[in-house]
Amino acid sequence: MAVLTTAYFYTYVAWGTVSHKFLVFWFLTINVYAAVSLGIVPFWREAMTKIQRPEQLTPWKFAKYCMLLVSGCCWGSMGFVAPWAGTSVQILTAMLIAVMSAGGMILYAANRTAMFCLVGPTIVGWAAGYIVSGQDHAYLVGFIMIIYFGLVISLGRTLNQSMSTLFSLDKILMRSEERVRMAMASSEAMTWDWDIQQDMIFREGNLSLLPEQVLLKDILRAQFNENRELDFETSLMNGKNGTRILAFRGKIERDDESQVLRTTGIVWDVTTKRHQESLRRERDLHEAANEAKSFLLANASHEIRTPLAAILGYAEALIAHPNLEPSVYRDLHSIQRQGKFMTSLVNDLLDLSKIESKKLFLQKAPMSPVREIEDAVSVIRTVIDSRHQLKLNFLTLVPDEIQMDSVRFRQVLINLLSNAVKFTPQGDIQVTVSLGFDTNNQGTLRIRVADSGIGMNAQTQKNLFQPFMRGEGVEVQKVAGSGLGLALSQRLARLSGGELSLIESVEGKGSVFEYSVELGSVSDLKLVESHLAGRLVQERSLQSQAREYLRDYRILVVDDSEDLRNLMHRYLNRHGAVVEVCESGQEALEKATLNSGYDVILMDIKMPVMSGHEATQALRGRGYTKPIIAITAQASSEGESECLSSGFDGYLSKPVDVSMLEEVLVKALPVKNPV
Repeated sequence: MAVLTTAYFYTYVAWGTVSHKFLVFWFLTINVYAAVSLGIVPFWREAMTKIQRPEQLTPWKFAKYCMLLVSGCCWGSMGFVAPWAGTSVQILTAMLIAVMSAGGMILYAANRTAMFCLVGPTIVGWAAGYIVSGQDHAYLVGFIMIIYFGLVISLGRTLNQSMSTLFSLDKILMRSEERVRMAMASSEAMTWDWDIQQDMIFREGNLSLLPEQVLLKDILRAQFNENRELDFETSLMNGKNGTRILAFRGKIERDDESQVLRTTGIVWDVTTKRHQESLRRERDLHEAANEAKSFLLANASHEIRTPLAAILGYAEALIAHPNLEPSVYRDLHSIQRQGKFMTSLVNDLLDLSKIESKKLFLQKAPMSPVREIEDAVSVIRTVIDSRHQLKLNFLTLVPDEIQMDSVRFRQVLINLLSNAVKFTPQGDIQVTVSLGFDTNNQGTLRIRVADSGIGMNAQTQKNLFQPFMRGEGVEVQKVAGSGLGLALSQRLARLSGGELSLIESVEGKGSVFEYSVELGSVSDLKLVESHLAGRLVQERSLQSQAREYLRDYRILVVDDSEDLRNLMHRYLNRHGAVVEVCESGQEALEKATLNSGYDVILMDIKMPVMSGHEATQALRGRGYTKPIIAITAQASSEGESECLSSGFDGYLSKPVDVSMLEEVLVKALPVKNPV
């Protein structure tokens, strides 16, 4: 409408001094330009909602440039004829071109193409009119107009950049204010601005922190003193909810005489945070206590295992004597039985402590489940008598090999079987093994141990897997035990990705436990029949029954305990070995360096002068390649890993299990060729 109004007004003023043909053509062109501009607007609004890529704007940009060029040419032609028109027309032309240029400078200065299309033809046409008019100072006026055109382009772009910067800053400020408001809302904090002189205080945010202005003022006044920064916490009683802790951060403005003029800042509730810090400190104290407990148990177990090894070893040696009186034989069996119970108790305490402090690590490796199950059953068969019948049944095909910690797997099984024997005065113990899988082809190995023993009441079942919890019945109290076995076994089962649970138990009829192990995808497993997988167990059992399996082998025993040295010497010598002993790692290093004829070295770890680790590393450094077996009271999977990484070929914990010793020696010793 402004363009059309201007066109009518200009045509009316210039009608008497400008060519009527020019005015009619110019007037019609302006009207067509205005009509086309208005007609394009609806199409542009519709297309604007569908534009998604920059290249879709190209035709619209071209149309805009064409329209601006037409407009610029119209205003330029008006300026071209101005020198020949009257004074009124020239003044009006100058005013219109100045206004149009100023508007274009604001709207299009950031786009050089648009600016040249509109302002270029206008100024150039106006300047050309004066140059060809031949009037006084025509060239000077034209030249000034050209300079003016350059200034318009430059100033317009600068103005547009300034406006864009202001718009950007305003947008950034709005976003910052929005972020601050969101942060205030999420943190539930409150800000304050207190003009001390006017005694006007402005608060925003969570006003419920300090609903009374008087209370806020009193708290702030107490902090004025000589401070210029506010950084403190205060406690407030909160009625039924106890004490709240509020944190204050802010600034204090003072005049030249240090009088307080104004204070601003923020306050928020830190009660939960302080409580969390208190809980964290308590947790750290508990963890430190657990560390100390684990350290104490590890060291105590080491000191207990060494004399236990001697007690059990000498008891076994005496039991093997053929001329013992029946009463002495029974006494020695009691010593042996109680010694084994004490060893089991020490092991369970140490393992449970490590589990609670999250320091028990399982080492997964390929393992034959059939072999381990049959081994565990074989161990239990050696301690049962004619009153028990122990049966093992495989109901399905079983994996030939799975990834498990074989030591812990066997420990759980032996615990279950031992419990079944202990709580079954007379009757059957049935072990059934099966493999199942779900709809996702995920396999589970299930081992059930069912006995026909004394069973359990409901209260005993409720506390069954709690450490040191045992039944109160007379039959239960007759059986020796600490109440640790099942609690430890369940934790070990869960650590290995399985579960140990009680399926059922009836007083006077027995109990059924199930140990389940998650195996992953069944398609990744090789399934075999149980008798094929168990053949190696029978072969190994027959091999270990050989009496003089150490004949003609030379063995060096290294231990700082004289009793254990003598005990090991007696056992190995009885099985045909030529045995030498020494009491320190330094002595072992010297002997093995001077005499490389030892077939195997049995090395203690914790010794004076030089430890077993140091001696073994020194021997390996000197090129010693014969087997070295660690025999130590530091019984743990971490201790075993440390020994193997130090250069040992095998690992046995004290008290030494004779069958395990035989197994390790059979594997480690080279095969002797018959003479």
